Amino acid sequence: MGGRGRQKFTGIPTIRGKFIVLTLVLTVIPMVVLTFTFYRIAAHSLGEKSEALAMQSRQMSENYVNATLSDLNDLTNAILGNPDVQATLENKPEDDYEYLRNDETLSMVVRAQTQTKPYITSSLIYAANGGPKHSLYQGNVSVRFGGLPTLEEARVYYRRLLADQPMLWMAHSPFESGRGMADDRLYVGKLLRKTTGDYAPLGFLLLEIDKASLFRGLAFHETDGNTQMWVLDQEGEPVYRLPEQAVADKLLLHQIAKSAVDKPMLTKDWRTWNGRQTMISYGPLNEGQWTLLQKVDQSVLFEDARQIGAWTIWTFLIALLSGWVLSYRLSDTIRRPLLQLSRLMAVDGSTSATGSAKDSEGHVPVFFNPKDEVGQIGERFLHMMQKNHELYGQVYEALLSRKQAEFRALQAQINPHFLYNTLESLKGMALANGQRDMAEVIGAFGKCFRISLSYGREQISLGQEVEHVSAYVKVQQFRFRDSFEWICEVEEDICGFYVPKLILQPLVENAIYHGLKGRTDRGYIMLSGTREGDALRLTVSDDGGGIGAERLDDIRKSLDAGRESAIGFGLRNVHERLRHYGPQYGLSVTSEPGLYTSVTLLAPIRTE
Repeated sequence: MGGRGRQKFTGIPTIRGKFIVLTLVLTVIPMVVLTFTFYRIAAHSLGEKSEALAMQSRQMSENYVNATLSDLNDLTNAILGNPDVQATLENKPEDDYEYLRNDETLSMVVRAQTQTKPYITSSLIYAANGGPKHSLYQGNVSVRFGGLPTLEEARVYYRRLLADQPMLWMAHSPFESGRGMADDRLYVGKLLRKTTGDYAPLGFLLLEIDKASLFRGLAFHETDGNTQMWVLDQEGEPVYRLPEQAVADKLLLHQIAKSAVDKPMLTKDWRTWNGRQTMISYGPLNEGQWTLLQKVDQSVLFEDARQIGAWTIWTFLIALLSGWVLSYRLSDTIRRPLLQLSRLMAVDGSTSATGSAKDSEGHVPVFFNPKDEVGQIGERFLHMMQKNHELYGQVYEALLSRKQAEFRALQAQINPHFLYNTLESLKGMALANGQRDMAEVIGAFGKCFRISLSYGREQISLGQEVEHVSAYVKVQQFRFRDSFEWICEVEEDICGFYVPKLILQPLVENAIYHGLKGRTDRGYIMLSGTREGDALRLTVSDDGGGIGAERLDDIRKSLDAGRESAIGFGLRNVHERLRHYGPQYGLSVTSEPGLYTSVTLLAPIRTE
């Protein structure tokens, strides 16, 4: 025994001892007290708790359905408030082409709003001022609607929305052409009005809803013949039921729907349902248009209460015996891998041929069960030690690279100043000797060099990029004795946006050296720039010999695949830099042999 036997509970040294004592404290003692106490009160309280749980379950279902319907109402408001929808419905299409464009616009708006709502199977928008041929826009082809309704059917439904209420739910198709379909769909219509001015009505939005998908949140209920969920309309007609084969006295359902008008919320009531004593509760849905009804048989609520006494005693005896056995065995399964982990913590991270850890003297390796959590920790600890050795080397290499980069940065700060001063001196000498052309070329070269460095910045304004490529062209025009003319038509309002620097010069260089190669007469190179939505479109064109179809196809494939075989480093570099912003950006090439070549650059709009 020694000193260990006299230690207090908090001083028990072994995990097994602590685990067994903890089992005693947390299971056996509380169970002795709770068993006899619970045995006395369970028969009375369990029935009440079952009733409360049933009502809570109904309340959860009510909250879920109301939240779903509220979300659906918000969705229709979002469609109604969309500026494109407002503009489309306010103006009558002048011809079929405008109608088709309007149909595509409305379809895109509806799809964007409903794509995350799987319970919406189809949609229909009616434009009140659309005329005989241009009033109906259907989002999805639906056999439930039976195709598009007639114009008169749509007008009748529109007048009903104006007269009754701006949002109307129906358990069947509102059109005669859709009657007789299966009853697994619901239809909700929403009156569309202007969002400004006189708020005049513009038409309506009709959505087709799949019942099973709309009410699938109710599926967590374990419904059967004894427990049922019903959704009733204002007349007491079933809109949805769980289980689907559930039956009820129609007169009783009508009575409940009538009672819901005077008393929208019923916490609990006992009634006879198909000859059996049943507890029912209900609450309003969809702002009172529907009622959610829950029915639970009395036998279900009190079955557990009748058996709780015997179950409690047997549970206590079995838990007491099982607890002692399991605590002994489980404590050993926890202790063993912890001892192995303790051995691992003493090693230096070396591994055997099989990857098992060895201690610093090469003794017996430690093995871990990959399915055991502690074993996984041990293997990860070993993996971490191996990674640490690799990271030491990587950190050392990174430090060397950093020192070299600092040295190169210092050189880069010195060399540009020397080159700027030299170019300015050469420009001054040229002006002093009356060589204005030479001075202008030297100035353009200096400007080209200054902008290309940009103090190390990767992003410059489009205006600076255009200024850089114009300076580059001036140098090339001097070199080739004005053998080509430069045209620059970039819209001024886009020059303030930022683009990656040096994206235009490679395109112009290709146009000079490849597009105008072999020309004896004066050629033309043109740069144009416009804004297209959220992107900048810049195009460099030349009127040179063009590119053959086979080589043009090879160039396009090289751009898509990132290969260098058909394109030079400059074009590939520009294309890959733009692709970092998204797959929709980059270069595209068009050409007509003997006529022209155009390289179009698509870049994102950036303000900084």
